[in-house]
Amino acid sequence: MTNIQSIRKAVAKNIRRFREEAGLTQEALAEKLGFSTSHIANIEGGKTGISDEILASLCNLFNKKPAEIYNEPDLDFAIDKELKLAINESVKKAVQDSSEEIAQEILRRVTNTITIRGYSERRKER
Repeated sequence: MTNIQSIRKAVAKNIRRFREEAGLTQEALAEKLGFSTSHIANIEGGKTGISDEILASLCNLFNKKPAEIYNEPDLDFAIDKELKLAINESVKKAVQDSSEEIAQEILRRVTNTITIRGYSERRKER
């Protein structure tokens, strides 16, 4: 059953997620919206609902539709954050592995070039 508290909880999770994705602190968001930090903390804590004016400001700031602010998140925020961290680590490892392979290939080619040039120069000397 949907009640005011469950709506506030969904809104709170979404606003917090969008704020963090935007790289904003509660203080920075409060400043952009013209509210106190404690008001933003109360919204993100599910203690306070949002007005239509705040909804419009959040939609414009985060480039979201109102439904995205009110929707129940598909994934719990903690799981979403862990997933992003795991993806980042996988990408870092793949880039690191690729960098090592590229460095080894460059070294191999340079070594071959030096060896071939040295061989050619020795043949010329004979």
